Amino acid sequence: MYFLFVIGIVLIVKGGDWFVDGAVWIAEVTKIPKFIIGATIISVATTLPEIIVSTIAAIEGLFCPYPQDTR
Repeated sequence: MYFLFVIGIVLIVKGGDWFVDGAVWIAEVTKIPKFIIGATIISVATTLPEIIVSTIAAIEGLFCPYPQDTR
């Protein structure tokens, strides 16, 4: 059990390094400032899971913007 936890932490850290290295590479190749890449590509990529879950919930009718609404 602890072995899988440690492996998961290592993969998360290494994946983060690869992600940032890829973003820096994109910035260097396209000559776009790193700040712009960070403010756009990385911000969209890190919020993408929440966007997908919210979209699926809205499509399936599970999203309730007003929790007191019991329809």
